[in-house]
Amino acid sequence: MVGEVLSKYKILEEIGQGGMAVVYRGLDTSLNREVAVKVLHAHLADREESRERFQREAHAVARLRHDNILEIFDYSGKGSDQNFIVMEFIHGPTLKDFLEGFSLNVPELGVMVTAEVCKALSHAHATGIIHRDIK
Repeated sequence: MVGEVLSKYKILEEIGQGGMAVVYRGLDTSLNREVAVKVLHAHLADREESRERFQREAHAVARLRHDNILEIFDYSGKGSDQNFIVMEFIHGPTLKDFLEGFSLNVPELGVMVTAEVCKALSHAHATGIIHRDIK
């Protein structure tokens, strides 16, 4: 998919994937800014239930406004040939990579990270959204 264009988003590189989708670093060619593009796996795209779940995710996250939650910029729509969500791209290491950079076990760091994650979850829960994939 690298090098392809979805709507106005040029796919630059894969940055991660999960059971439901692949996330790419992309370029919004209209606004000339980096974005993250989450694309529903091809083997799920022909399943109505998967497309509906993906749509629920896009709509739910788009309602949230919090410093610790990515902002949704665009959604392809459930009926699109390619199902994707476009969100802000955050530069820097993943949390896993960041924490692996510490040779000492620092409990205070764990508490600080956990507190920030809990703030985001609390905000989501206050709007009726429950995250079902915290690792």
